[in-house]
Amino acid sequence: MSAAVLPAARRELAEPGRRSFGRWFLLPWLLLSVLGMLWALATPIGGSPDEPAHVVKAASVVRGELLPESMIVTGGVLHVPAAVAWEYQQGCFPFHPETPASCAPPFTGDPNEIVETYSSASLYNPAYYVLVGWPSLIVPGTEAIYAMRLVSVLLCSFFIAASFWMIGSWRSHRAPTLGVLIGLTPIVLYLLGTVNPNALEFAGGLALFTGMLGITLQPNPRLLGSRLTIVVIAAALVSNTRGISPLWVAVLLALPLLLLTGRELGALLKRPGVIVSILLIAITAVASVVWTQASNSLGTAPSSGPDVAPPNEGVGLTPLDGFLGMINGFYLQARQMVGILGWLDTTFDPSVYYISFGLVGLLVLGVLVWVRGRALVFVVALGLAFFFLPAIVQAAFVTRGGFIWQGRYTLVLALALLIGMAACIGASPRFQRWRRGRWLLTAFAWLAAAAWAYCAIYAFFTTLRRFTSGYYTEWTAMLDTGSWVPPLGVIPLGALFVLAVVGLAVTVVLLGRDRLVEVPVAPPAADPHDPFATMIYGTGYDAPVGYGTPPGHGAPTAFPNDNRYPDRKAPQW
Repeated sequence: MSAAVLPAARRELAEPGRRSFGRWFLLPWLLLSVLGMLWALATPIGGSPDEPAHVVKAASVVRGELLPESMIVTGGVLHVPAAVAWEYQQGCFPFHPETPASCAPPFTGDPNEIVETYSSASLYNPAYYVLVGWPSLIVPGTEAIYAMRLVSVLLCSFFIAASFWMIGSWRSHRAPTLGVLIGLTPIVLYLLGTVNPNALEFAGGLALFTGMLGITLQPNPRLLGSRLTIVVIAAALVSNTRGISPLWVAVLLALPLLLLTGRELGALLKRPGVIVSILLIAITAVASVVWTQASNSLGTAPSSGPDVAPPNEGVGLTPLDGFLGMINGFYLQARQMVGILGWLDTTFDPSVYYISFGLVGLLVLGVLVWVRGRALVFVVALGLAFFFLPAIVQAAFVTRGGFIWQGRYTLVLALALLIGMAACIGASPRFQRWRRGRWLLTAFAWLAAAAWAYCAIYAFFTTLRRFTSGYYTEWTAMLDTGSWVPPLGVIPLGALFVLAVVGLAVTVVLLGRDRLVEVPVAPPAADPHDPFATMIYGTGYDAPVGYGTPPGHGAPTAFPNDNRYPDRKAPQW
């Protein structure tokens, strides 16, 4: 009888090698910037939610007017060029999906004349507006609005590209890169092309959270400094986007620490770079809170102005009513996180929402199948924060301000949840054992990317039709005489968008390829009393180098006390 031949090696993920800066950062930044710019061109002036208020605020801040001189019912009184204030004259088509943007009157007069206008964002923190408002100082006319959109696109897409760059240093790429792609829903791409601090909030939040996941889930002392740099910069900007943003920063910084044991956390917090980073983040967060308190931007008026009650539904309700109202309306919030564009007047075919929810559902399924231990606790805590924190914030505001929450305000937590789930799936030893035959995972990645591309393209053309000829018209009506014509024209704009979407989808799939290597399995010492002793296959996985391990040294052979994954060896700290 012949003896059974046992395999002498197993396939495992290779240690992360040198990342290509062009492939992991510049190419995603370019493609994301192009997508945002095309959305900026496809959206008529005044066509995105609250943009007139943000454009006026940005133009006033760069001219030294940080706060309004007085308050009226519609906001604070500010002074900006007439061409910027003209965006308020585009009110014939918002909230009227059947009306194309061609109804808006053309600008007349001196575009550079400083006029008195207003902004409901007049009390907001000026940080974002300084970064995007400066083109209005050098670009004349209404083109200044498009120039401000362009600057916002480059800024926000930079942080999303930085997230891809950090994932490139992780051991597993497939699940995390798909997690980021799934998070780029139509409204995320749409908001990239507008002047709105909401975009910087979720883009910066994604980079911050990805950096924290790298520090805790994929520890590498050599990369700690660069990761902390991105975390600090992103946290500083996100904290100063909106009044509520310091809360999101605190959540995004704290929750990844659940992935660490107490001993690991203590070792991390003793590192000088971490201590300095904490101080810098705290200083910027305090600055944001001081501005919010001094300007009363979360209230209804500055402390020195009139107390103007906002005309929102729900003013006077109890906090409990506000909380339950948010919970009951979660499905609408979820649809808005996929995309109800324009001024909440442009919905998509149901297939866009079903596919988007289905992609998220597959990540949830992956967590249930593969994630265990401390990582599962982390994902559950992240999910609870995503579901309940917006409701708690709305409950605190409803009595005085009414219902103001929209799904896009939760995008910063939604993107964190998606990348958090995907990162934990990718790092799970259960998943790594399952994916050794990677053709199935590769096929799924291509299918997921194709589904994402369908949603992005369908949303773009639906919104373009809404602005050019009206929401309820035929597709061909976009080319009719009298329709609104975007810069570049409908056909070139649409063709470029399709190419950019396909380019990003293909790039993400190719970036997600993991390098597998054959790892020899050494036989244990044979029992001299057992003549039939052969070999045993090891089941452990090499852990990443921890912050307490000298460079070039891995983890020891067993760490039975690691609770992030019960069957994974823990890193040294």
